[in-house]
Amino acid sequence: MDLDNNITKVREEFPILKYKTYMNSAAHGPSMRRVWEAVKDFWSFRMKEDMNPIIPDAKGEAAKIINANEDEITWCSRVTQGFNMVASIMDLENGENVVVTDLGYPSNVFVWLPFRKKGVEIRRIENREGKIDIEDFESVIDDNTRVVSLSRIEWTSGLRHDIKEISAIAHEHGALVVDDAYQAVGPIDIDVHKDNVDFLLTGSGKWLCCHPMIGIFYIRKDLIDRFEPTYRFYNQVEEAFKNQPPWTHPSSDNVISYDKPLLKTADKFYRGCVSKEAVWGFHSALEYFNEIGGKQREERVLQLSEYLIDGLRELGVKVNTPLEPNDRGGLVTYTTGKHNLNQESHRRFKEESIIVALRYSGGIGGIRVATNFFNTEEDIDRLLNVQERVLR
Repeated sequence: MDLDNNITKVREEFPILKYKTYMNSAAHGPSMRRVWEAVKDFWSFRMKEDMNPIIPDAKGEAAKIINANEDEITWCSRVTQGFNMVASIMDLENGENVVVTDLGYPSNVFVWLPFRKKGVEIRRIENREGKIDIEDFESVIDDNTRVVSLSRIEWTSGLRHDIKEISAIAHEHGALVVDDAYQAVGPIDIDVHKDNVDFLLTGSGKWLCCHPMIGIFYIRKDLIDRFEPTYRFYNQVEEAFKNQPPWTHPSSDNVISYDKPLLKTADKFYRGCVSKEAVWGFHSALEYFNEIGGKQREERVLQLSEYLIDGLRELGVKVNTPLEPNDRGGLVTYTTGKHNLNQESHRRFKEESIIVALRYSGGIGGIRVATNFFNTEEDIDRLLNVQERVLR
């Protein structure tokens, strides 16, 4: 689909755009009609007592959106759960370290804090006015680093890390990279194999414009046999479910039937916490995003974020987000220079039905604007007009 020539049709997918100028996908993506219809379809089957309708190939669509193999994909309920899934299989020891950034979302860091009791060091890279360079990672990653845990796009500064280069540095020292791509999957074209990340986590409720409580857990294929999940879900037992579920056989036994090897795919780590209706809705969203295509989504998002940055700089506010396209995505933050004026700007935007966010972390933040592919320059002009009036 040509986004520029079909933007009116695209915007019809998002009912809220009739009433609001919505630029807050970094927090909550606006719901799509097709997602709503897909969930209704699921429940129509259940109302007819069809307990086993054909499940759409959501996992195939999830693999496609990050250019992974389907057997490298399983579900998590949210990114926080995904981080816990990773942390629970890591046997970190005294003297080892985990590298994070001070811009990272709390779940990227918080999940590693309990390992400090075992003598594991949490090495936190400090930003410099929202910027973190490759050299900063090179200076802290060493042969005792086990994990590098970061957001591909930082949630307050909008900084986009060179995840491929960071992965190369980490792997040179035998460390693993956990890529929180929640602010990247959707607006940015992603290829996990080219970037060579070990784990990637993302959720449904932000840029992918779906209901929450379902997300993608990616693990690189050659790591699946290396780790054993500490959380056991009986559906992980491959042989038990090869034909029919064990409980359909007279020989069903709650030990013997399940005392067998686990799956050889990413589903080995699945915790069974995602509902079928969530999968149906997520499939519909992923399918739509894949139809548009990652490169086309990224091109439009970057054009819009550049248009926004140019307009903000003309107003004289401080833009926290990098100017170079390769260093950012669709998330742009800026500050008027005063917190109370940022608050007043946010309040005025809300009054004018312009939906953005107010976010801070690591000393960086202010007004956060998320330009998704369905947004327009007219949306941005509305925001700039209100901001100019507040600054007078």
